[in-house]
Amino acid sequence: MEQAQLKKSQKKCCIVGKFETFHRGHRKLIERAKELCSEVTIISVKKGRFTVFSEEEREEIARDLGVELLNLPFEAVKELSPYKFFRFLKSNGCQRLVVGEDWRFGKDRKGDVKTAKELGEKLGIEVITVQAEKEEGEKIATSRIKELLVKGKVEKANKLLGFNYFCTGTVTRGRQLGRRLGFPTLNVLTPKEILLPNGVYEVKLTVDGKSFKGIANLGVNPTISGDAVKRLEVHVPDRELPELYGRKVKVEFLKFLRPEKRFNSVEELKKQIKFDVENLKRYWRDDFGRATEV
Repeated sequence: MEQAQLKKSQKKCCIVGKFETFHRGHRKLIERAKELCSEVTIISVKKGRFTVFSEEEREEIARDLGVELLNLPFEAVKELSPYKFFRFLKSNGCQRLVVGEDWRFGKDRKGDVKTAKELGEKLGIEVITVQAEKEEGEKIATSRIKELLVKGKVEKANKLLGFNYFCTGTVTRGRQLGRRLGFPTLNVLTPKEILLPNGVYEVKLTVDGKSFKGIANLGVNPTISGDAVKRLEVHVPDRELPELYGRKVKVEFLKFLRPEKRFNSVEELKKQIKFDVENLKRYWRDDFGRATEV
């Protein structure tokens, strides 16, 4: 009843947490905050290195969600008592605070939701709680998503994220190996390590707002390459793409198709690539047919 009675206002809502991935649990908090306030700020407390998305990618996600992202080093708040932490929120214009039911805060995580509501009453910050988002009875967490990605279970990870795991990168001039094999690829240089295992993936490539279905190889090209440099190469079947060197692109990972492997010859590799591409195109045709059935 308490939450149902709250009305959207010109007040500023804040949400506090790591927000490394903006998964479905995070988005549930954001949706509630946007129902209540005209302005929503995510105070992202960074402890250690973020590995799922780069800083630029996180900024992009926040922009798409229509919220402000304030990145804060853990060192800046780790010594603050619960009371001082709420004073900090007040100084940042926070009027409503949206939190999960198990939220902890302050030095040594001494503060909980009960503490937050007591401090909120004293300092004029309204505290609203939201139930945790779960999948198969388990709370959605970034650690769980990372585990799935590392194992190549990208579809399950995407389900927990609520959107596709992706990377942004710049198209660079590669060694033209794909072109010589009859399957030209875009060599995408990314600023982060992609958490997925080496292999072949169904992907979606987006450049300048236009999206294309594609297939990607993530790995070291063991049949041809003599080095151990991990590369992301994207092939868009049946499309003649314009010159994209130096352009920024987005690659979304949709499905793990097979692990990367070494072939006995370039000819064997070529046959396998053709098989992979034809299989994926057949899947797209079948999927389109199912989607249009009445």
